[in-house]
Amino acid sequence: MILIFAVVSVGSYAPVKEIVFNTEGNTKAYIQSNNFIYTLANLTRYLKKSKLEGKDWYNYRYEELKSIKYYISNKDKAISISNMSDVTENEVQEQINKSQFYMHVKIDENGNPKIESSLGEKFNKSAFIDGLNLRHVKKMEYANLDILYIVPKNLDNYNDIFIYNIKDFSIMSYCILILAIGALSIIILSIIAFSIPYDIQREIPICRFFNKMFLEFKGLFWLGFICCVCIGGIYYFDNSLEGWSKFIDIIYSTNVYFYLILIPITFVLYLLIYLSIVYIKYIYHTGFKKGFIENSILGKICIYIFRKIKKTFQEIIKIDVTKDIHKKLIIILGINLIALWIIALFGPFGIVLGGIYTLFLFKYLLKLILKVKALNDASKKLSEGDFNIAFEENMGIFSPICENLNNIKDGFKVAIDKEIKSQQMKTELISNVSHDLKTPLTSIITYIDLLKKEEIKDETQKEYINILDRKSKRLKALIEDLFEASKASSGNIDLNLEKLDVVALFRQTLGEMEEKINQSTLQMKMKLPENKVICELDGRRTYRVFENIMSNILKYAMPHSRVYIDALEDEKEISFIFKNISAYEMNFDADEITERFTRGDKSRNTEGSGLGLAIAKSLMELQNGNLSITIDGDLFKLIVTFQKSENI
Repeated sequence: MILIFAVVSVGSYAPVKEIVFNTEGNTKAYIQSNNFIYTLANLTRYLKKSKLEGKDWYNYRYEELKSIKYYISNKDKAISISNMSDVTENEVQEQINKSQFYMHVKIDENGNPKIESSLGEKFNKSAFIDGLNLRHVKKMEYANLDILYIVPKNLDNYNDIFIYNIKDFSIMSYCILILAIGALSIIILSIIAFSIPYDIQREIPICRFFNKMFLEFKGLFWLGFICCVCIGGIYYFDNSLEGWSKFIDIIYSTNVYFYLILIPITFVLYLLIYLSIVYIKYIYHTGFKKGFIENSILGKICIYIFRKIKKTFQEIIKIDVTKDIHKKLIIILGINLIALWIIALFGPFGIVLGGIYTLFLFKYLLKLILKVKALNDASKKLSEGDFNIAFEENMGIFSPICENLNNIKDGFKVAIDKEIKSQQMKTELISNVSHDLKTPLTSIITYIDLLKKEEIKDETQKEYINILDRKSKRLKALIEDLFEASKASSGNIDLNLEKLDVVALFRQTLGEMEEKINQSTLQMKMKLPENKVICELDGRRTYRVFENIMSNILKYAMPHSRVYIDALEDEKEISFIFKNISAYEMNFDADEITERFTRGDKSRNTEGSGLGLAIAKSLMELQNGNLSITIDGDLFKLIVTFQKSENI
């Protein structure tokens, strides 16, 4: 994009130049200028000295002059010089008629000139007279001369000093046009660079490279570009007249060298400008410190030195109130004494240093007092029970006190949160225990009262007895689960740890639960390792973990859905991942489901104590394992992780 923009920018110069300037206009402007008059005066002196007087005064530029026709003769025309092939009166008059400028000068025997020009009053005759010194004693040198200068209309076939002077006269305007086009192009390029989103620009490799480059290297790129342009210009356009003529010809004629030189220079310039603008945006997005200061070698050095001085000074003035502070105070006072001695050594200038030192002490003590005030305000709020306070990390000498107050604040908050949670758990536990124990107990009492009636038939009596049997077993299972959950959570269980294949144990659990699994409408999708995975576990307790998990899935998974069971193994552990879609809305946190008497069925219409996962979690923790649950909408995900045995 930048290369195309550079080509368009350089290429626009030629058509714009033709619109703004034209050759005929440049020639006309030059002819009306004093530069042209002085050229004619110099030409006249040269021709008189070298041609009429025969003196050794050679100038190749005047010798090869063809674009200005001249004819000079004395009064009786005994001596005449001209660069015209035919100087007859008719031929001369014809060339005057076809010219765009002519000047006829007749000088009498007293050296007084009479000047006739096609420009009339626009021609500065005084300048020509002064150029030949015709107002002084030397005017007699030009007495009795008849001088004629003619400039043809068509100058395309000429390339001499007159054409060179026309170009030289207009070159400044052409250079201004080039600078104007360049300035306008840079403005457009800057607008484009700033308008393109930075998110796009920072993905460009060259922009990323330039942004990350140290600032000094960026300056070297700019300096190198400027030096290359200057040195290349000096080498190609040397300080001689020939070099300047070459420069004028390139700018004026817009030849092939114009494009070969300016397109690469313009491209590199535009590229550096674009990259610099992107770097400015990089500073804006990353911050002045990171984007500018830290992106400089000198900046990094300064920051490093500043941090070292600051750290050293902080270490010197740092006082730990928990330790003996006498030594530290002696060091600080010693430094203060040295500072006062240095101030005294500077005599009158010490007054200024003293003021600076006092200002430093004022700022330091002010910060210290403000920290004391903040510490006092925070401790007051804490004493009033407001725990929503925050202490600054860097409190200087008061950091140990702040740390202690933070610990007190955090400890109080943790204790209060635990107490609130404990109270809530106690309330829920009492409510759930009461409900789950009361339901079968109420059924037992009800059916016993029914059995007391004498008119009950034998079949009905047997049915009631079966119900009583189920309800009593249900009550027994609840009480056993409650005791096991209590012992598991308190750790009051004797574990019989042994090295066993945990994958085989899981397959055994599935085998013993095969009837329940087949009776369900669930599809089991399992990926289990074929190799043995040895862990040090209590087989009976681990079996209970798997049994509780699978029972939970069979009870609460959505009918006719799929259950995914995967086992992931690494060098240190193996994890069993169970995933299923819940048949009930899981409007609770993942941690709640492992609490005692918490069920996936909030209405508690399903069979179960709500202790299964709580027992499983406690048993896993007792065996240095882990049980975690994740809930995502209706997706229920449970992960149990076992530590592998080191010695197989």
